[in-house]
Amino acid sequence: MNGLVLGATGLCGGAFLRHAQEAPQFGKVYAILRRELPFSPTEKVVTVVEKDNSQWSELVTDVMHPQVLFTALATTRAAAGGLDNQYKIDHDLNLQLARAAKEKGCETIVLVSSAGAHPDSRFGYMKMKGEIERDVIALNFKHTIILRPGPLLGERTKSKQSGFGGNLTAALGTRVYRSILQSWLGYPVYGDEVGKVGVHLALNSSEENKVQFVSSKDILDIAASLR
Repeated sequence: MNGLVLGATGLCGGAFLRHAQEAPQFGKVYAILRRELPFSPTEKVVTVVEKDNSQWSELVTDVMHPQVLFTALATTRAAAGGLDNQYKIDHDLNLQLARAAKEKGCETIVLVSSAGAHPDSRFGYMKMKGEIERDVIALNFKHTIILRPGPLLGERTKSKQSGFGGNLTAALGTRVYRSILQSWLGYPVYGDEVGKVGVHLALNSSEENKVQFVSSKDILDIAASLR
């Protein structure tokens, strides 16, 4: 079985790649990237570097044939230069690549979304995340796993990758992480936990769970059970 990871230079995508490469169920784990990985992967990992992301869907080939797509592909409004440009990555590019993977036989998609995502939200970020959830579900994968983490904790490679909640929320999140106060801040979770849980669920999905939403609290609970 092969896996494909999108967003592998980011917090959650990097965790997807690290945990997928450790799983014996995967023969190959592919990663499509704009730049080289910030860490050294195992020989099981095949990286495809292409700076022009408009070409990425053509890189999902019959040879790659991913059975599982892990996507943490996202940017921030600051890095993209506005919500409209962010939408082109977080929504449009994700959807394009999900379609390409499904056409090559992919059965399971694991998508990193966000707590509070809803297509009818009054907040642009939450509306965008809700719309990508809705549109990925409409692609009708055999299994769709949607992870909805709260504030993300962990070391990022770029300052503009602070994401949901920003740097201040992340700083506060480390203080309340797995404490009795964690619910007040939306159950902060480490990116590595998101990746670990996403890989676990992809490899242990049941026929009954065609679409599975996983809250930040659920991610924390499942991650604790996997230790």
